[in-house]
Amino acid sequence: MKKLNMTEAAAVVGGTSCIDSYELAIVAGQQGCYAVKTCTDKTGKVYKKYDAAAVNFCKQAG
Repeated sequence: MKKLNMTEAAAVVGGTSCIDSYELAIVAGQQGCYAVKTCTDKTGKVYKKYDAAAVNFCKQAG
């Protein structure tokens, strides 16, 4: 039997759903374009992860 990490286990039991998007945002005092992964766990708690992205992605999204 394979051991699963928390991310793999959550996917198996349907614990988390995620959406990827691009947003102009201010993160840590820096305005820019960010790839945003927004996830909701099975209890409804929302988590967001921001990673810097090229500005042309935000121009396409907006």
